Amino acid sequence: PLWSRGLGDVYKRQEQAVRQQRRSKQVLTEVQKYQALIHQAIQRQLIVDNSMKGKSCQLNVRLASSGLVIQVKELGGDPILCRAAKSAVFKAGTLPVSKEADVYEKLRDINLTVEPEL
Repeated sequence: PLWSRGLGDVYKRQEQAVRQQRRSKQVLTEVQKYQALIHQAIQRQLIVDNSMKGKSCQLNVRLASSGLVIQVKELGGDPILCRAAKSAVFKAGTLPVSKEADVYEKLRDINLTVEPEL
């Protein structure tokens, strides 16, 4: 009957919606993982001194699909720390990114807060 085909479509759409929702959660988890890896890569290159204690700098970082740093912009924060943070990003050169297109899409243009670990 015609009505049972309609029901089948409804179930298929619901199933698809559930799968997309699951994938979205996976992507978010992956994005968080890569954000942590990017943050660690920057921290490893960051040269700090005691005058930077308690200070922070917000940066916008644009990445190529390979993770290559294309651009870094200061969005605000302590000027001395921002200079050191920008330098650390460029020194890292290539930051970790996912090969998954939907995950990379959320990482290619990211805002980060850099705080020295003193």
